[in-house]
Amino acid sequence: MDQHDSGLHRTIAVLKRRKWFFVLPLLTLTVVSVVIALVLPSIYRSQGTILIEQPDIPPDLVASTITGYADERIQTIERRVMATDTLVEVMQKYDLYPEARQTSPTHVVADLMRKNIVLELVSAELQQPRGNAVDATIAFTIGFDHKVPVVAQRVANELVSLYLSENVRLRQKKASETTEFLSGEAARLERRIAELEKKLADLKQRHTGRLPEQLDYNMRLIERTESELRVLETREQSLESRKIYLEGELMQTSPYGSYVVDGQRVMSPRDQLKALRTQLATMSGRYGTNHPDVQRLQREVAALEQGSGGGRSASSLRREVERAETDLNRMRERYAPDHPDVVRLERELAFLRSELSNARSQPTAAPKEIPDNPAYISLRSQIQAVSSELLSINDQRARLKEKLAEYDSRIMETPLVEREYLQLLRDRESAEVSYREIKEKQMQAHLGQSLETERKSERFTLLDPPILPEEPHRPNRLLIVLLGLFFATGASSGIAFLAEKLDSSIYGARQVAELVGAAPLVTVPYIRTRAEQWRIVRRQVSVVAVLVCAVIGTIAYVHFSVTPLDVLWAGIENRTTSDAQSGVKND
Repeated sequence: MDQHDSGLHRTIAVLKRRKWFFVLPLLTLTVVSVVIALVLPSIYRSQGTILIEQPDIPPDLVASTITGYADERIQTIERRVMATDTLVEVMQKYDLYPEARQTSPTHVVADLMRKNIVLELVSAELQQPRGNAVDATIAFTIGFDHKVPVVAQRVANELVSLYLSENVRLRQKKASETTEFLSGEAARLERRIAELEKKLADLKQRHTGRLPEQLDYNMRLIERTESELRVLETREQSLESRKIYLEGELMQTSPYGSYVVDGQRVMSPRDQLKALRTQLATMSGRYGTNHPDVQRLQREVAALEQGSGGGRSASSLRREVERAETDLNRMRERYAPDHPDVVRLERELAFLRSELSNARSQPTAAPKEIPDNPAYISLRSQIQAVSSELLSINDQRARLKEKLAEYDSRIMETPLVEREYLQLLRDRESAEVSYREIKEKQMQAHLGQSLETERKSERFTLLDPPILPEEPHRPNRLLIVLLGLFFATGASSGIAFLAEKLDSSIYGARQVAELVGAAPLVTVPYIRTRAEQWRIVRRQVSVVAVLVCAVIGTIAYVHFSVTPLDVLWAGIENRTTSDAQSGVKND
């Protein structure tokens, strides 16, 4: 307790001795802090609150094309609003910083305005469906600081309007750009599909019958063609057999028919001519040409030849000459030259040779006699029909073989066409899948655009508009004064103790006892003279006068340079009243 009392007494004693080292700096620094607090211009802040509202329609039903977090969109809008051109327009509209705009570059003035714009995000903890809690931005405030409250409110309103309009414009623009992009992609895919379909059509037209999908069809065609060929071969064999049979029957049938008169068969003129000619050749060889029977036969043959329209043909006479020569040679080998049969054949050969020479001298052939035997005509017609059908079968077989070769070539070329064909099919299928996906996204984009147009999606809503500020936002004059007082107290104490340390004088009995090692017997206090007392009084009066003048000067400066005292006093009363009302409401 003694040490404590002695320490406190010593401190009090030091302060008494060095009171002016303590008081003067304290008063000076306090007045300076008060002056600074009063001299600093009042800055008013007006700000509005914008709420980020959730979509009216659940995203599960209609999804918006605008993705991303609200913080990102706010930052994007902030960059656009804080652009130099936009801020210059606002400054020109409200005549902000006129001196700075005249003396400083545009970007410097824009930076000055950016420092006075305040953006604060309001976050809240939201519960996710999985149970995780995340911090999400649900609102944000936009404010502006200015020396004039009305200007601060107007600029804050302008900034709020810019944020709201820019949000709407950006969302609608992004939704429109998404829709346009998807529409362009859909049109491009439509052109791609049309191009691929045209290529497929050209490929099918160039390689008709050679496509992979027609392979089974070509195989069936080959089987059917081979079956038709087998049927034709069977038919051809049957017709060949029938033709051979009919030709045999035709060879055994005379072209000319015979007649029956009075029960006796009457030969046709041609048959009679053939018989008479044979008889004439025989009689001429036997009796010679001058024999009456030979001459009679010659006359009958001539009459029949004239009646039938011509004599014997050179070819038939040549065959008879050859026959006669063969018979004569055979008889000469068997008999002597004067044998009657040899002589007869020589005469017959001579007669035939004379007939052949006459036929050669008359090259004009006699007109053919039309066959009149019905059986002969029927057989010949059947043979012609069979021959025509055989020719038709040959033509059909040739055509079928050509088709068969074509079908084989198709099957051989199918693997070559298949590669290009399948590639086109894959490309078209891929393009169609992409087209369907793009069309679905395009429909969703149209719905998202409708959401943005009708303001049914996430949107910014002005919750609290900027109001006219009644009290300055800064500076905090009371805090400045308190800080100044605290600093002044510390500085004054330091100056007083520093002066005490630097002073080598001895004050008080205690310092004497510490110095000489024994306590003094008697202590006599310092007795001031009248002149010293008056000097102290004058000094105190001077200090008080200086302080009074400083206070009066400060009040005058605040009244004429910062804000009138009546306005300041009205603001203090309003604040006091509002605080009292808020206290009553809380109670």
